[in-house]
Amino acid sequence: MAVRHLTRLGAAGILATIALLIPVHAAAQAESGSRDGWTTPKTSWGDPDLQGVWTTDWERSVPFERSRELGERSALTTEEIAVRAKTEERALADDKETRRPSRSVGAAAEHWYEFGKQVSSRTSLVVDPPDGRIPPKTLGGQTRQIEPSTRLGFVGGSFNDGPFDGPKDLHLADRCITRGLPQTWQPSAYNNGFQIVQSPGYVALLFERLHEHRIIPLDGRPPLNSGIGQIFGDSRGHWDGDTLVVEVTNFSDETNYRGSGSTRHLIERYTRVDDGTVRVEVTIDDPATWTKPWTMVVNGKHDPDYWQIFEYACHEGNYGMRNILSAARNLEKAAEEGK
Repeated sequence: MAVRHLTRLGAAGILATIALLIPVHAAAQAESGSRDGWTTPKTSWGDPDLQGVWTTDWERSVPFERSRELGERSALTTEEIAVRAKTEERALADDKETRRPSRSVGAAAEHWYEFGKQVSSRTSLVVDPPDGRIPPKTLGGQTRQIEPSTRLGFVGGSFNDGPFDGPKDLHLADRCITRGLPQTWQPSAYNNGFQIVQSPGYVALLFERLHEHRIIPLDGRPPLNSGIGQIFGDSRGHWDGDTLVVEVTNFSDETNYRGSGSTRHLIERYTRVDDGTVRVEVTIDDPATWTKPWTMVVNGKHDPDYWQIFEYACHEGNYGMRNILSAARNLEKAAEEGK
């Protein structure tokens, strides 16, 4: 895990709020649901236990979509894994070189980055369709105009030509609010940790990047009125055997995922597959954007370096947003003086 210029005080505040959901006896365990010689642990109240701090950093090098030449092959060969490992080594070396203080422009400190972790053999994060590629878009999805401030770049930044008249012209990620769902599940260069906390009737999720957090009720309550949109959607969960199934609806158009706005519907499935791994499967269903639903999978792992989630104090000293706006003002001033 990368060390950050963060304080533990802020993290303690968020986690203390989540901890209110946890009964004192939550540490007790029971066992049932044997699968392939491994038994799913249970909480003291009998739900499958997904709790812990997990990280997807080891899947950072897995392509989102599969190369066409690989067809339906889901795993690399031993030789191909070795090539990927070498590529990661070069990326780590290049990263250290380009982020030296004398050459850095807006980059974070070198120790934030999570290059060089374990290399996965997976050929894509997308697992369905079987070719590991997102289905074609509908005509509406192809022609839909997307507000520049909702466009998603590499990590959700404002990769567009403006205008940059004020903070609201910038993406929510630049403003330290959210990357949106399901973008927040995609591994990136740093801050890939997430924490799951459970109590009877609730599951809470805390994401390391941008201090995003969710509290998911499991009591069967209906979703919000369809007219109420939220940037992170509205989550409702239930158990299907040992798998937590979460349906997310009621998105607003303030967040956009690959051209999909308020019409997207997510189905998340969380399964503890062994002591050290939780599988997160996300199906994106938006008939207004894609010709059929499609699914991506990430695997959270236990890592001794991720012993807790620290506060991501993005809003403190948010130089990126300030610099984008001040640079725009300077360009306007230069243009005015040049007349």
